[in-house]
Amino acid sequence: MSLTKEKTLELMWQRMAERGDFPSLQRSVTGIVSAMQSENTSTADLASSVLSDFALTQKVIRLANSAMYAPFGCNVTTVSRAIMILGVDTIGHLALSLKLLEGFGEVAARRDDMARELARATLAGAFARDITSKNGIRDGEEAVVCTLLHHVARLLVTYCFPDEWVQIQEIAVAQGISDSDACEQVLGISFPELAEAAARKWGLPESIATSMRPIDLEGDAPLSHADWLCAVANMSNEMVMELTRGADPARLAELAERYADRLALDISEVVSVGEEMARDTSHQEFIAIGTGASNTRQPPAGKPLDSARRLADGLSEVRAATSETDAVGLLNLTLEAILQSLGFVNCAAFVRSPASKCFEMRFGIGRDVQPLLGLTFPEAFEPDVFHLALTNGRAILIDNAREPRIVPRIPLWHRQHFSNVKSFFLLPVRQRNQTVALLYGDWGGALCAGGIGPKEMEFLHYMGDEISSKLESAAQQNAATGNTSDSLARKPSGTTGMR
Repeated sequence: MSLTKEKTLELMWQRMAERGDFPSLQRSVTGIVSAMQSENTSTADLASSVLSDFALTQKVIRLANSAMYAPFGCNVTTVSRAIMILGVDTIGHLALSLKLLEGFGEVAARRDDMARELARATLAGAFARDITSKNGIRDGEEAVVCTLLHHVARLLVTYCFPDEWVQIQEIAVAQGISDSDACEQVLGISFPELAEAAARKWGLPESIATSMRPIDLEGDAPLSHADWLCAVANMSNEMVMELTRGADPARLAELAERYADRLALDISEVVSVGEEMARDTSHQEFIAIGTGASNTRQPPAGKPLDSARRLADGLSEVRAATSETDAVGLLNLTLEAILQSLGFVNCAAFVRSPASKCFEMRFGIGRDVQPLLGLTFPEAFEPDVFHLALTNGRAILIDNAREPRIVPRIPLWHRQHFSNVKSFFLLPVRQRNQTVALLYGDWGGALCAGGIGPKEMEFLHYMGDEISSKLESAAQQNAATGNTSDSLARKPSGTTGMR
């Protein structure tokens, strides 16, 4: 079948929609772009909508603690705090870079060819981030998005046209041409053209869309912003090829010399970043996958071994932010600190609503809780573990919610909406001897390894006390001014709740 550019794009979007592996990809990307462009986006809204997966969270925190941003934030352990420090644009672009690849992860686990391309994309993004950060370039995260889009084009072809992908590789080798040129022969479209089409379909900014186009490295005229983005992306992608070929110093130096002058970078710095990546253990697994020498590695599940240290750091950050943010901001930051410290898959806050006499899930972060915002359970006592925590005012850990003797104590709504959850944790927040919020966290289908020790429980209760103190302070201020507003009222964010 002879394909034109238009027919290829039509078939690709159709196959993505039909196979259902990426039902939320466009929604996620356009949602992030919309959040970045909205004047009303708050720190809590952005954190809640885009920082719900483990990998993204860790990258945001690593960036916030990097040498480039160290003067602005010391020992940052939550994404909410990172957004306060780095701003919506930086975190938004960082979120985009992860979301662009997120949809391919599950499919790549089943296909070696996609796993290789995904690993190479991850490495290229890491190089783009490192080289721009080391040179103090504040548009670094935007450059990462451009770099990844070049690889997304390859991933889309690998996924939507698996037979043609094999043919493309064979033609590239047989004719000694680039696989992009081979792709144009087979599918009527080059990788840069496909990447630009994807950027436009997903509503990405024009500067990113046009940065897919080829540029001339030989000229002397200053690079436009789009050309600069494209040059960083091309250099990063070529660097990955060298890393998967063995990171030969001479080849790295040749690559650096070709790009460094036009990008105003130091040649030795470019070479150094490449060599550091080759030695970095966090990149070696991806390099092995990129060469076909390894299988993909799944992220760890369950409670981290250093959870007590993480909780101590999180508590310090919560206390530091108490005077800087309102009750809603502090609650969201606390949820995130707990999620990271204990390795939760989901973390949420049920807030007491006196008018309706129920507890409502108003805030949440994690894999499964976003569609459930608005879920309620009655305040009136029922013989289950949630009401036990409300009544006693003490934290409760359920080691195994599927144990026959425990099942009757798990409310029906939890069994329905969190059917795969085995272990979960409840932390009540008290104000004037009454529970006003209940913090919830679970490990998905994993069991909580080793339970929660006394020291960890102490840190968790201290976090609850910080929220309680903030609410009490807000209540006193409201009483003094005659304000009757709810300190934990959630601002409308377009999320549809369930009741």
